[in-house]
Amino acid sequence: MEAMIATLVVGILIGYMGQRTRFCPISGIRDYFMIRDSVRLKGLFGIIIGGAIGYTLFGFIGGDIPNFPLGLEDLNSTGLLISAIVGGLGLGFFSVFAEGCPFRQHVMLAEGRQGAMYYLLGFYLGIIYFNFVTIKWLGLLLGITG
Repeated sequence: MEAMIATLVVGILIGYMGQRTRFCPISGIRDYFMIRDSVRLKGLFGIIIGGAIGYTLFGFIGGDIPNFPLGLEDLNSTGLLISAIVGGLGLGFFSVFAEGCPFRQHVMLAEGRQGAMYYLLGFYLGIIYFNFVTIKWLGLLLGITG
């Protein structure tokens, strides 16, 4: 029960901060390369540093995440790794055209923007397709069972 309440509180806090700061790592990188504006890029560095500090503190208080980093056990072949890289590049490519990363799209949907709803609908359908079709098909093709 405590974990559920802590997750809710942290989620509300992160959502509030995301809405107030307009945080988006993808548009931060885009803005830096296009117009040399580093305002949003500072948020990306902040989240990386905050994540490293948070994970370290989590370890100091006795927390443990088994099999960290999660999800890499499925990437035990070159084909699946290439598939994951192509999927990540596709997400980044289309996110630049949609004016933001999935985090920013969630915030914009909460603000009532209809375009964000279509982006996130495609985003979640893409996740389902990638996990249940692409990875399984490539695994069967390469003879990997899991």
